[in-house]
Amino acid sequence: MHAATALLNIIEQINHVLNQFSPEEYRMPLPEYEGSSVGQHVRHILEFFQCLDNGIPGGLVDYAGRPRNLQYETDPQLATEAFDAFADRLRGLQPEAPVSVRAEFGSLERPDYASTVGRELAFVYDHAIHHLAIIRIGLNGHFRHIQAPKHLGVSPATVKFRTN
Repeated sequence: MHAATALLNIIEQINHVLNQFSPEEYRMPLPEYEGSSVGQHVRHILEFFQCLDNGIPGGLVDYAGRPRNLQYETDPQLATEAFDAFADRLRGLQPEAPVSVRAEFGSLERPDYASTVGRELAFVYDHAIHHLAIIRIGLNGHFRHIQAPKHLGVSPATVKFRTN
């Protein structure tokens, strides 16, 4: 499976979950998240996808420069639409295309590192899995009525390991 296909699967899982949230549930602060919400984690995933997508044309991806659009963390329908828009663009990306990634290490210096679109697709995929695992904790603790895919937030390597 290629990164774009894996990301399309993740987007389908995310949208399946988002379509079950009321806006009030989606933005509710949770103690497990130190007062953050499911919506904030979803926005974070989405904006990493968008940073990659927006950075490809100019050849520079800056994940730290994301806009932090509060509407994505309060409106699950708007987030779903944005994930769908990214999914539409995914199909046209060239994995072998070069890009640079601007790093953020907490200092004034922000070095750029060479990468490829394919490598960055793999990164945002892994990043999404990580945040979906956190979202799963919130679902299990507060939103038992929301039906999540069985492997939501579980790395494919872990799924393979558990089945062997």
